[in-house]
Amino acid sequence: MEATMLEGKIAIVAGASRGIGAGIARELAAQGACVILAARTLDKTDISAWHKGGPLVPGTLTENVASISEAGGRAEAYKINLSELDQIKLMIAYVADKHGQIDILVNCAMGFPNDYKGEVWNTDDTAWQAMMEIGVRGKYLATHFVSQVMMRQKSGLIVNISAGASKVEYYNPMFRMAMAAVDRMTAAVAHDLKPHEVSAVSIWPRWVRTERVAMAAEDPTLGFDVSKADLAGSDTPEFTGRGIAHLASDPNVLARSGRIFPIVQLAHDYGFCDIDGTCPDLDPFTQSWSGKLAAISDILDG
Repeated sequence: MEATMLEGKIAIVAGASRGIGAGIARELAAQGACVILAARTLDKTDISAWHKGGPLVPGTLTENVASISEAGGRAEAYKINLSELDQIKLMIAYVADKHGQIDILVNCAMGFPNDYKGEVWNTDDTAWQAMMEIGVRGKYLATHFVSQVMMRQKSGLIVNISAGASKVEYYNPMFRMAMAAVDRMTAAVAHDLKPHEVSAVSIWPRWVRTERVAMAAEDPTLGFDVSKADLAGSDTPEFTGRGIAHLASDPNVLARSGRIFPIVQLAHDYGFCDIDGTCPDLDPFTQSWSGKLAAISDILDG
């Protein structure tokens, strides 16, 4: 992969203080993009706990921008509450005015429940605000405002980070509902934007070595069902960023618009590996769902 793949591109990564979003931002910057990292955790004074009384989850915008800059990349931090319409509108206007364009929007922000496990009868609406307001409504609002910029450009890529839970029954029902909503939103906005040469896709990461996952592997009481064995076969946060970089530099990306892509499928389509050198095989889950998801996309397009 050439380090200049995204030279001249302007990217916004929403939800980039830690986890997959931070890894995506690092990789897009490594490929030459100027990246605006957006989230509410600007510095250590903003770091929130896993849940009330729980351990702090590391990661800040300031630290990530510094890391990108030290590696020779271009990045800036933008503190924002991604559930607030006015703040999202202002951010998109600020970036478009300052840089004159927005080429990539990655919607990665997501509120998380204290416990991923549970069924409908023992899962209340405690996490509704975080998961639906930030994870669904926030993604829609960012897409709404950035689409107006991209339509004027007649170009742009919107990426929604989702999960296989939108189609497969794992984790609690609210998480499954949120992911299904995100994937359906991707298809809907792709349909509207395709005549304007703007693309939208969903990506399903696999197990990813995020700060939260690493903490949960050490402490099973945190309610996140992950083991040290899971970590051994997991991906770096940058792996998803590599998929986005290839999509954004693909001259035929519009033909992929509206689809959902397991990250391993993108790796095989474009021929890239993770930054740690691992090249995941096309596992049965990916093979099965890649075909089904393509068929669903064709039906919706039809």
